[in-house]
Amino acid sequence: MTTPHVERSGCRFKAITGADGKPVIQLELFHQTVSLLTGATVEFELLSGTSLAQARTLAESANERILNVVVSKS
Repeated sequence: MTTPHVERSGCRFKAITGADGKPVIQLELFHQTVSLLTGATVEFELLSGTSLAQARTLAESANERILNVVVSKS
């Protein structure tokens, strides 16, 4: 059994208006230390009816509680 390769990076979340005009939360890495995410954009689509203000509140709350993104590949 092989040990999975684990990479992590400090991150933050940012509420933005997506390409379709709806708010999304975007993951931003502090450092490019997760090779699997190099050149990638990670966004979280929100339920219909979520306002940009609500998305900002959600992103701020996540930033207060989430330290790192962790990606593993076996």
